[in-house]
Amino acid sequence: MTLLIADDVTQRYANSSFDGALGGAVLRSVTLALEPGESVALVGASGAGKSTLGRVLLGLEAPSSGSVRFRDNDIAALRGADYRAYRRAVQVVFQDSMSAVNPRHDVARIIAEPLRHLSTLAKAARRQRINTLLAQVGLGPEVANKLPGQLSGGQLQRVCIARALAVEPALLVLDEAVSNLDLVMQIQILELLAGLRQRLNMAMLFITHDLRLIRRLCERVVVMHEGEIVEDCPAATLRFNHPAARRLQEAILPARPNALGEGNRVSRG
Repeated sequence: MTLLIADDVTQRYANSSFDGALGGAVLRSVTLALEPGESVALVGASGAGKSTLGRVLLGLEAPSSGSVRFRDNDIAALRGADYRAYRRAVQVVFQDSMSAVNPRHDVARIIAEPLRHLSTLAKAARRQRINTLLAQVGLGPEVANKLPGQLSGGQLQRVCIARALAVEPALLVLDEAVSNLDLVMQIQILELLAGLRQRLNMAMLFITHDLRLIRRLCERVVVMHEGEIVEDCPAATLRFNHPAARRLQEAILPARPNALGEGNRVSRG
């Protein structure tokens, strides 16, 4: 059974600034299916519609037309226990970790938030779960008592990942979740996520504009352009036909310019 699907989704905003190329629509008849355990990169230039699609899949926005179905059930019709099951199953990590947490709450309280609302764990069991989650994301138990301002950007993003994992989701949506970090930290976080995904058999949707990173985490790449999906291919090949997808590929910077400063080639040394 398909885990989550956006089916023929169009999204329009009143008084939108997208009235040019998109014809007033930020998303235009988008269909995207995510299977259990699958890892998909959703890429595109700024304004392509990828973050809007992510918000629609998360139920943070209702589409203007079309539907989002979770395990064959329209999320707009979910109520009570069924809605809670969907909220547990689909979690998100956003780009700006500092704005995603309450700066006055310590790490333990931040991670405990979904446990309080979406689980039946007692207080002692929640504390034990928090320590387990911190260990899963490579942080020690002493971090639990720290405030967000006492952590580095990479540490705080790991806290946000731990919070998202707290209720054992079936799908983790990562909306530009590493773009605020330097390249070394990006690679560390992606390797952490790849390991967690395999151990937990969890699906992931990695929303990004950076094609350099996707092979470390994803099996499949979906490219958006002007509110539409224009490519869908294996991450191992990255063979694109659409001009917009090719432009993204051509814009990838080399990992290390050669000694002559010719930045258009990757050194083989």
